[in-house]
Amino acid sequence: AVVSTQSTGYLQVEHGKQVILPTKKGQGINSQPIKPKAAAPVNSIKQKMSETVISSSKATECTDNKRTNINLSDSFKCCVDDLFQCFINPDKMKAYFNGAAEVDPRESGKFAMLGGMITGTYLEIQPNESIQLHWRFKDWPADMYSSVTLKFKDTGSSTELSLSQVGVPQYSVDQIKSGWYKYYFNAIKRTFGYGSGTL
Repeated sequence: AVVSTQSTGYLQVEHGKQVILPTKKGQGINSQPIKPKAAAPVNSIKQKMSETVISSSKATECTDNKRTNINLSDSFKCCVDDLFQCFINPDKMKAYFNGAAEVDPRESGKFAMLGGMITGTYLEIQPNESIQLHWRFKDWPADMYSSVTLKFKDTGSSTELSLSQVGVPQYSVDQIKSGWYKYYFNAIKRTFGYGSGTL
């Protein structure tokens, strides 16, 4: 490859790609110090993400994208910590998703399940109590997210899980409901034996 330097401060490569020439440590091409970007605080991320979730009372620009809410609940024959771990422990999630789970289980951490069919962000994690997620399904419009809250309750003989999902497009309600049972609730019961028996 033929390499030539131009006075513009770029390195010109044979295929027309331009690369910024190295300069003094910590400085860009215009000799201004480069400042590292600080991570956004979790509360500002939550606020920004909640702005993208539209309540069912608001209409969106496209009438096909009307939103609604989903409320589901199920009971699991396990202690609350065991069930809670199924939503934050990468190894457990990979087990019931058959390896198709990439998770960063911390506030502002990202997740992707089923080859990217389900993606989102952990907004808040209250150990053994609740998890809030910014959640989307792949076939939704690019800027459309829903807000999911999972609440865990120890009943002594089992753990009750209640799910509230706000901002679900009406056209995908049945698909999303059946997906929660098929890919999460029933898969967890089947994989870890939390569907029958006693604690």
